[in-house]
Amino acid sequence: MKRLLHIILAVGLMMSVTLTGETGSSYAAQANKVLRIGLGSLPEVLDPAVIADDSSVTVVKGLFEGLVRLNAAGQAVPAIAKAWTLSNDELTYTFTLRADAKWSNGQQVLASDFEYAWKRALAPETDNLFAFNMYVIINAEKYHQGILKDASSLGVKALSSNTLQVTLKEKTSYFIQLLAESTYLPVYAKTAKGNSKWATDIKSMITNGPFKLKAWTDNEISLVKNPDYYAAKDIKLSEVRLLLPENPTIAYMNKEVDWVGGGGEESVDYASLDSATERSLDEAPYASTYFYQFNLSKAPFNNLKIRKALAMAIDRESLRYGNPAFGFVPPSIHGAKLNFRSEMSGRAYFREDAAAARVLLKEGLRESGLAKLPVFTIIVNDGSNHGAIAKKVIDGWHKNLGIDVNIEIQSFPELVKNRENQNYTMARAGWTADFNDPASMMELFSSQSVSNDTGWSNTVYDRYMHQAQQTTDTGKRMEIYAKAEKLLIEQMAVIPLFYCVTDLLSNPNIQNVYVDYDGSIAFTRGFWM
Repeated sequence: MKRLLHIILAVGLMMSVTLTGETGSSYAAQANKVLRIGLGSLPEVLDPAVIADDSSVTVVKGLFEGLVRLNAAGQAVPAIAKAWTLSNDELTYTFTLRADAKWSNGQQVLASDFEYAWKRALAPETDNLFAFNMYVIINAEKYHQGILKDASSLGVKALSSNTLQVTLKEKTSYFIQLLAESTYLPVYAKTAKGNSKWATDIKSMITNGPFKLKAWTDNEISLVKNPDYYAAKDIKLSEVRLLLPENPTIAYMNKEVDWVGGGGEESVDYASLDSATERSLDEAPYASTYFYQFNLSKAPFNNLKIRKALAMAIDRESLRYGNPAFGFVPPSIHGAKLNFRSEMSGRAYFREDAAAARVLLKEGLRESGLAKLPVFTIIVNDGSNHGAIAKKVIDGWHKNLGIDVNIEIQSFPELVKNRENQNYTMARAGWTADFNDPASMMELFSSQSVSNDTGWSNTVYDRYMHQAQQTTDTGKRMEIYAKAEKLLIEQMAVIPLFYCVTDLLSNPNIQNVYVDYDGSIAFTRGFWM
């Protein structure tokens, strides 16, 4: 299972991230700069193994660091692991940890801290919603499910104080990207073993990241630069304050916070915006795709031409949500060198063309023995403007194809249950990546995916996905994902509508702070101009 898209936030285009160099006196001037982020919620626990919401991830990624971290381009780069090697069979990784990696209490970060943290994250009693991201490790799934009781059977072992060995159950080309996720972060074993509540109290929070925890109240979490961090020279902000104002947008206009947007449930309060602030709104993508899925087992949507006609007759720009989607992998997912969407344009898969859609619909109806398309219903869940989006799509179909469609609004649990039971004709759906790689999006449609409730299964697609998992050459792997995506869209297994974005407000002098692919706010390498 993976995260479903529950919230649609706003309209937009990609936000570019610019790295700007600074020297001399400007560094000294910004040394005392504080970044204030206005959030809609603050975490109650800071345990990497149990956090699930974007606000918690925002804080935890400032406090902890794993073997690797993601840079601004979304690519995994060395962090606590300074280097690693891969065995000839490409199943065993051996990581060498930095000797200068320290916990906030001055103790060295040990390979055994990672071993303990990962085994703890996989333990059945740990409420880890993302333990499945660790199933690539040998015996991890069986251990997490309680089938194997002995943690020593897991493919993770500290060979020495600074050497960690990890054995996978099969070749997994995106394993290094996975290591940047919160579930793979280390914890200070001595504290976590003796105190089950360690991650809820500032007094027991021992961390190893670029920032340390200074204060933690109901309304504020304050992080200060960690002088013992191995790359402390790269950290320019002296303090980051994550605040919980009554209205983050008003707080921004009153210059009480420097940033609003991303990082969780909060969004910009458009009703409170003055004209000047509204003009300064920016937009950032995150790795979610909004789409409609067919019940492929029932007529008339077992006809490909009818499915294509519906997809081609939608004016995605008129929906005024997100970036128009013609593929499935969203723009914030990393590719070989750039983001995947820049390297593999989704617009090559199909085009919006009302005239061509009418021809296809007529042909598809004739092949199905129908004079006209029967009235059908789209099921959507309540909230987040899903009904309004459906109405715009339906209005476009009526105008371009002359068909009539109904909308049924359900609770989210009811919608999910009906999708799983194939009790629908057409349904709203969304998907959010759990790690920054096309695999996190594309594996949804594999026949083996427990989250694939589309009813679509294709052996060629499955073969592409397995081939990509086994391919270590990143460029070739991205080409395979593009073939799989092309097949998915050519078969019109789903109708992609838009890639999701979030609106944000930010002080124009803030540099290298951005919304990460997962919706969290990346601030660790930020600075003030």
